[in-house]
Amino acid sequence: MLFIFSCSSYKTKNIGPVNTGYNYISPSHKTIIDVIVGKFPGVKIIGNNTGFGNTKVLIRGGSLSINNQAYAIFDVDGIIYTEPPMFIDPQKIRSITILKSLASVNKYGNIGRGGAIIIRLKK
Repeated sequence: MLFIFSCSSYKTKNIGPVNTGYNYISPSHKTIIDVIVGKFPGVKIIGNNTGFGNTKVLIRGGSLSINNQAYAIFDVDGIIYTEPPMFIDPQKIRSITILKSLASVNKYGNIGRGGAIIIRLKK
């Protein structure tokens, strides 16, 4: 009796976005956090939505530990923010892309270890 087993594997380069674009932003959305909350899988909002430095964003798959949480950064048309950019008018957002930690570290370095939220505004 002869048994032949075969196995193959391949490496993918898909470390890209979790979710891209966003088709509808309700007029009731007043801040960027309102737009993000509940719309993107794996994204968790920590704190309240007042915009006074106490709101943080965690992306599942980011570099997290109990003692040292790495929060997401925001890339708004190429400008990097470590806090949610509450000054953005949600109605002017063209697209939102969520990057997990590996993809964002490749693009932004160590500051992106917690993931990145890339926001492109309408011109």
